[in-house]
Amino acid sequence: MKLYLSSYRIPETKSLQDLLEKPLDETTVALIPNAKDYYSELAWKYKVQSYVDYFQNFCMTVNVVDLREYDNSEPLSNELRKSDLIWAAGGNTFCLRYEMKRSGFEGCIRELLTEGKVYGGDSAGALVAGVSLRGIEKADIPEFASKVLPDGLGLVPYMVLPHLGNPEFTQAMEHAKLLNKQSPIIELTDTQAVIFMDNEHRVVEGEIEVQLE
Repeated sequence: MKLYLSSYRIPETKSLQDLLEKPLDETTVALIPNAKDYYSELAWKYKVQSYVDYFQNFCMTVNVVDLREYDNSEPLSNELRKSDLIWAAGGNTFCLRYEMKRSGFEGCIRELLTEGKVYGGDSAGALVAGVSLRGIEKADIPEFASKVLPDGLGLVPYMVLPHLGNPEFTQAMEHAKLLNKQSPIIELTDTQAVIFMDNEHRVVEGEIEVQLE
């Protein structure tokens, strides 16, 4: 399986291109925006468009896949299969995780990864790929989700904690580490990503201007 998990967007592009085995300007990305679902409709559209613009700056083709439009994994899987990269945007982790379960995303993502698709995600999108969301309620409001799910997708056998060193998130991430001290944890600064390739992983450092939303 191939995953690219970061605190913020794509801090280092070469590793992502290596996973995709093609240049970014030849890549189609399925953007999962549901961590933004707690916003009003107008704000949601604005936030999602900022991601679309970001990927288009790399000349990537962007297909927004709103999980709220799906009720089972088969049509969702068929839609996601059209893209090379499946990217879960940051925002409220519990909103994103709920829709990943309700829509059937969690039922099809592993199969898509075995077919060679790449899963990417930043902040909430990175968190949900791991084993646990316990403690993240100190950073994200759980009540924004229709149902609170404490576990991640388990695509990787770690808890992935973003925003290391960012004072806005320090208390929440320390709380999460305390609650999940029995689980292996990967921590990422706002300019880092962790790359998973089958059973191996490595952390890469980028140089980006971070503007958290």
